Amino acid sequence: MLARTCGAAPREVERWPSRAHAPVTAASLLLPLVERVPSMGAPCRMHPAIDRIGASLAGWARETGLEPPPGARFERMAGRALADAGEDATLLFAKWLTWLFCFDDEWDEKPAGRVTETVDAAFARLGLMTRASPLVPGPACGSDGERPPVEASFAGLWRATAGRMSARWRQRFARGLVAQGAACRAEAENRCAGRVPSPAEYPALRRGTAGPYLFDLVEPCLGVEVPPGLRESVTWRTLLDACNDVTAWCNDVASYPKERANGDVHNYVTVAARAFGLSETEAVAWVSDRIAERAEDQRAAARRLPRLFDRFALSAAQARDVSKVACAFLAAPRAQLEWLLESSRYGTAGPAARDGYGPVARSG
Repeated sequence: MLARTCGAAPREVERWPSRAHAPVTAASLLLPLVERVPSMGAPCRMHPAIDRIGASLAGWARETGLEPPPGARFERMAGRALADAGEDATLLFAKWLTWLFCFDDEWDEKPAGRVTETVDAAFARLGLMTRASPLVPGPACGSDGERPPVEASFAGLWRATAGRMSARWRQRFARGLVAQGAACRAEAENRCAGRVPSPAEYPALRRGTAGPYLFDLVEPCLGVEVPPGLRESVTWRTLLDACNDVTAWCNDVASYPKERANGDVHNYVTVAARAFGLSETEAVAWVSDRIAERAEDQRAAARRLPRLFDRFALSAAQARDVSKVACAFLAAPRAQLEWLLESSRYGTAGPAARDGYGPVARSG
């Protein structure tokens, strides 16, 4: 069932640049993973309505006051991850991606990311919105017009998303938001103390700052709710957490020059270099090895899903629906890689990419 769902006939596959013509950015250092990681090997299909989705997303961002970087093209990541979904569903996921990256920049690139009280207060306000009715603005939070753009847009997205899901799903989302708040607070404390997290603690910290709820959002976008027992199983948790780790660590490689320039130590490349005394090139290679290992964890978990469907006595229709969610997770690493290579968000090459000393050069 899972293999058949994920292996749907190609509809529109974008041309993939040869390595010789790939853009020289830090994201280019991820290209050898195409040959090492099966889930990153095949080009993604693109949603057929991607141009309309992009135009709608740009209009929404203007209306809400969000300011994504020019050329960020978040809709193209959503269009690959949810290539088979409806246009409105893919647009909703693109809006959430845009919001999450803008929200992330509040802590990574602005002074607020060093002030624990500011972090706590912001997440408390978002948490209050998730506890209010998803159908109307919560009176305790104020109207959308009284909120900063990042909070007002969250309120609108929450109303558009949560009303179609159960109370259990909404509680799960809220727990993910709390986990992200705790991780952002820990990062603020590290910045104030000048502390670099250890390789042992970094994966869980990064999983939190990435926004655990992002992966839960695939469900409402696809009109599916994963049964609670299955959702909390070790296999499903591994599938979801491994997807989070792989995409977050790939993002770290791509964003390393930008974050190094900003003096932010919350990057797996920086963590590895500091802990093990590695050069930049060696640290990128070390992180790439961890990405390949974690991608194999995700792949192994996906192979166990059919047995899990039987164990939880899912009907054929339920199995198809849940498989769509799993397939989105399996598509995410390649979808993100293609987006990283075309987006302007991380457009600066590091020395390893510019000088040809990194894994790309070694792989020929």
